[in-house]
Amino acid sequence: MSLFIFPASQIARAVIVLVLSTPAIQGISVGDVFEVKAGTTKGGCDGKNIDGWFADTLTLASLASSGAAATDQDSRKYLQTFFSIGPQGDATRAGGPIGQVNDVLNMKKQKWDDIAFDDATGLPRTDQKKVQDIFSRDTNGLVPFWSDDLRQYLKADSGDYCSDKENLAATQDQTAPSTVTLCIDNFSSTQGDTLANVPSVTKEKVSVSTLQVHSLTLFHEMFHLVLGTAGTPDHSYSLNSIVRFGTAKAIQNPESYTFYALAYHLGQNTQFTFANSKSANKPPAPNPKRSNSGSDVGVMARFQIGKRELAKGVWVA
Repeated sequence: MSLFIFPASQIARAVIVLVLSTPAIQGISVGDVFEVKAGTTKGGCDGKNIDGWFADTLTLASLASSGAAATDQDSRKYLQTFFSIGPQGDATRAGGPIGQVNDVLNMKKQKWDDIAFDDATGLPRTDQKKVQDIFSRDTNGLVPFWSDDLRQYLKADSGDYCSDKENLAATQDQTAPSTVTLCIDNFSSTQGDTLANVPSVTKEKVSVSTLQVHSLTLFHEMFHLVLGTAGTPDHSYSLNSIVRFGTAKAIQNPESYTFYALAYHLGQNTQFTFANSKSANKPPAPNPKRSNSGSDVGVMARFQIGKRELAKGVWVA
């Protein structure tokens, strides 16, 4: 089984931006930002820890934003590791189609010359118009799908995205509202659920890549959702690759932010620093002073972004 979540309105999109840009937000729940699909079939979320995962996104966004604005040597090292932003660098710089999720979005695959569905009734159109008459035909091999949940058509590869066990989630912004799909059955059974379940770290040289939890998947997808899929290509999910990216590539890559936020969280909540992506004994206590200079405001713009419309794009994981 899979599940999907989608923003309820333009207001919800603004709330998402607010969540990612305001460290001190209190009282925001997942229902304030997303319309969560109910039920236990066809992608329903009942019985899943959506509230816990969403709470973790708030925690990570808040902490990462504070860390990016910090001026102590250890905090700046995190930016060097995950974004190639050096100690004197301007931290404000950190600012492919995939398959469709048929079962999750309760979608029907159609042919371009099939009778189209009516977005008002959800039934086949009485005027006999075909899909290609009301939804522009694709010339790149994608096929049309009708979503009963969204009452809209989407173009995608033929098949069910979550049936590939390597796929964990996907975000698409073809529709209004956009959607986030989480492939729950594909989540690793060896991982914890939330940040509270991160394995204990008791020694040095433990890689942040071994300390993953399920809530990080939603955190990753939030960057696709808020910034738009076109501007957030998944260059890599591999930590080994990410720490070798230059800044230009890293700031587009959602998993770079995910690793950065988790590493900084662990550095603040364990006896170790993860500034080099692996646990190490902490340096002397950092200077707690925060700079109010313009270059530190909006540090890593993907954590502190202004309200913007979502660009139309394709599915990304």
